[in-house]
Amino acid sequence: MLNYTGHPFLDVGIAAMTAYAGKRRPDELTADDLAAVAAYIEANYVRPPLRGHLTMAFTSNAWFAQDAFNPDKPDLSAEQRAARRATRDRWAARHLRQWQAADQTSGEACVFTGLPAAPGELSGKLAPGRAGRAQVPLLQGDDAINFFTGGEPGLPIAPAALLALQFMPLACAKCGVGLLAVHTDDDDLTFEFARGFLGETIQAVTLAQSVGEDKLPGAPRSLRTLLVERLTTIEERRLRTARRSGRAASVTAYNFNNGKSPKLEIYHLPLQITSFLRTALTPAYRDAWQGIVGRGWQRVQVKPGKKGAPAEAAEPKHNYLYEDLFTLPDEAARFVRTYFLRVPRPSRSDDDPRAEYSPRRERDLVSWPLVALFLREVMRMDEQRIERIRLLGDKLAEYTRRQGGRRFFRAFFTERSRSNFMDLLAKTNIAYVKFTNGRDVLFDLDGYVDVFMDGADLLRPDWGLARDLVLIRMVEQLKDWLAENPDALPEDEAQPADAHA
Repeated sequence: MLNYTGHPFLDVGIAAMTAYAGKRRPDELTADDLAAVAAYIEANYVRPPLRGHLTMAFTSNAWFAQDAFNPDKPDLSAEQRAARRATRDRWAARHLRQWQAADQTSGEACVFTGLPAAPGELSGKLAPGRAGRAQVPLLQGDDAINFFTGGEPGLPIAPAALLALQFMPLACAKCGVGLLAVHTDDDDLTFEFARGFLGETIQAVTLAQSVGEDKLPGAPRSLRTLLVERLTTIEERRLRTARRSGRAASVTAYNFNNGKSPKLEIYHLPLQITSFLRTALTPAYRDAWQGIVGRGWQRVQVKPGKKGAPAEAAEPKHNYLYEDLFTLPDEAARFVRTYFLRVPRPSRSDDDPRAEYSPRRERDLVSWPLVALFLREVMRMDEQRIERIRLLGDKLAEYTRRQGGRRFFRAFFTERSRSNFMDLLAKTNIAYVKFTNGRDVLFDLDGYVDVFMDGADLLRPDWGLARDLVLIRMVEQLKDWLAENPDALPEDEAQPADAHA
């Protein structure tokens, strides 16, 4: 009956129905599966907590939330209750069960699937088979004609697609401005996001109903952190179960609210970021990456336990590293300096762990292989430049250990002036030639230009990034030496964002 269409809301709903049926592909769905979805909606949308929760998706005019259809309002007669229940049941059937009338149609084709549109009305103001904002989030009102073909309001929709859209909000997280629907260009990954959120929502609904709560709790994480954490969890599970596809997928999250003040915010993780994350979870990089991620979590206050119970630390809501992934690749230089070189970053927030980063104390977190992966995947740096940076770092590490010592290493680490840094490189190159008795140089002209120069005459605007990358390799090669010479590293003080200007 259905397959993925490329429309984010509909695909999330289709994935949710597939997961609810205990299947993995939408083409496996049967009439019994659709009937089970319709039954769950019919039983649960008309009462708390979903009755109020889902007005974020379908407005208060939705069939299940429409106050004029509510048979449970106080002070109604038995006759009035029966009439209201019959009216609501009739609208429920039009939204949830028109797919059973497979031989009927409104004469139009669904704009999402190309299947015949529903035969019955979905709103008293729209033509049969056409959906409005109470059925498709973020459409215009039923009376509006702008942006609809031929000036006819509403969108023709197939009954099965309508059912998927009705189910879609259950496969969203509650966070940000309302609900979060996650869509990717890998159908299996979209399915995994939907399955996870669906399971949590149904569990939360069951718990709320059992204790008489009328609201669902929000997600325990901030939106960006939730998105990356969930992606990481899915990729780790797929890696263990050999379900991982052969390629990464870009991820787009739609944070929307279709209530009184409609809003839509879109968050995107492009292919280069998701590809880096996938590879960082493999055995060659996992330990280094997880160590860095672990130091990115928000610092939380320890709360005293109640009635003599042991103290508990609150659950952190966000991970600063995860949040900063959304600044890439524009802020790659700052990302490298903060997370890979461990240079502290100034912060006005007491819960920001980055203010206490330290290349001196955390040198064990410095990993050149992980940085090289970041350069290839995120920054798209060519292999020749990466290799020349690595080679320069190795030579400078050797020079530091045997000749330059603490004074040189500290100067190389802390110099902020462009001209002084170029002088330091030139002098060090001469010293290195003497150190090797003329057998080698730090870099030839091609190597120098490739690593530090923009053309033949100008230092690269990102010379500070190049220096930090060389330092990362040096720190990795000198971990034992730095343990014996900790004062070679600068004091653990946050440096301003324009440290390389």
